Amino acid sequence: MEDQTGKSKSKIVSNADYFAEVQRMLQEGKEVRIRIKGQSMRPFIDDGDTVMLRAYRGQPLPLGSNILAKDKGKFVFHRLVAKRKGEYLLAGDGNLALHEYIAESDIIAVAYMHYPKDSEAAIAIHRPWPRLRGLAWYHTRLLRRIVAKLKRMI
Repeated sequence: MEDQTGKSKSKIVSNADYFAEVQRMLQEGKEVRIRIKGQSMRPFIDDGDTVMLRAYRGQPLPLGSNILAKDKGKFVFHRLVAKRKGEYLLAGDGNLALHEYIAESDIIAVAYMHYPKDSEAAIAIHRPWPRLRGLAWYHTRLLRRIVAKLKRMI
């Protein structure tokens, strides 16, 4: 929206209202493009990038999928890194220790396209290579934690 001075206006919406609308649109069968906020998915998805979501309808989820889910009342967009005893284990690519354990009923949507903010290119993140790359990055967490501690010591 623009006013007469040419300055754009923006409206701040609560997360609850925003994600209620996202969920409504997904339930109607629409695909929804959301902006990512935060650094938890770096280095693959950055703050300000956008992703296109499709509603989760119980289809099998391959490991490495990027999903929108609800964890303890908060919405998270993280990678599916394991399935254990009926629970789904999520982790942000940029998180060195944090995990979320969620039930299948907490999964809202699956991302299939990534639109970096500084590029015209779109990345099909539901394909095997981006999922495998993300899982490989996840499995280097211990090494990345050690390197981070060594950097702080130096």
